[in-house]
Amino acid sequence: MTLLLQLGRGLAVASALMATPAMADPSGIADWSDDWTEALQGWKFGAQLGVATDSASKGISETQGNGQVSAAVTASRDWAYVSARLKTVRGSDGSDDQSALAIGGRWSVGPDIHLNSQIIYKVNGGARPDSDTHFVEWQSEASRTFGRTTLKALTIWSPDSSGATKAAFYYELGAAQKLSDRWSASGGIGERRTEPKRTYTAWNAGATLALNAKMSLDLRYYDTNRHDYSKAHGDRFVVALQRRF
Repeated sequence: MTLLLQLGRGLAVASALMATPAMADPSGIADWSDDWTEALQGWKFGAQLGVATDSASKGISETQGNGQVSAAVTASRDWAYVSARLKTVRGSDGSDDQSALAIGGRWSVGPDIHLNSQIIYKVNGGARPDSDTHFVEWQSEASRTFGRTTLKALTIWSPDSSGATKAAFYYELGAAQKLSDRWSASGGIGERRTEPKRTYTAWNAGATLALNAKMSLDLRYYDTNRHDYSKAHGDRFVVALQRRF
């Protein structure tokens, strides 16, 4: 009897909700477009697609010397943003892609100081069974511009990274110099410390060409001091093309 009463009340509520739009709209079809418009008001949406002859994450190759395709979509409002990302990889766990979901914020202190901090949940796809493929990273960046020169700092920390790696911390310092309206030169040096201990130092140097307002071409050399760790730690020259939408 109680169940019948609950069903009756549920049907009554549903009928009332369905009848309300019908009274406002002679067609009897609810129009939710205004609700969606209001909910999305103030949000900005963007996307990015990239192709490269190799890859770099924390100074080393993610694709073992092979090419990489990456894509991302981002929704931002005021200082906050959320982003979904996907890229091809060749991980030591047998993975062939990595997906990620990021939540973060961007702030500016005057016209020359910019901050960006985000929490990123990553999953390695296609890995061998029983592999540790899910992990979280906290990534923060800061930059300060002096005329045509920009100084940058980056940190990436994970309490428990993928595979056998537990706690991991990477930091990098870099600089970029605007050479013209289209060309800029940049470089950086960083270090990654992990548990179990597997520390290495990485560096890069290269140039970026703005092909147009939304497309850029990056030419960059990467290397580390520990080629003996793996093929991913070797030196390489990478050509990368990015397109923003």
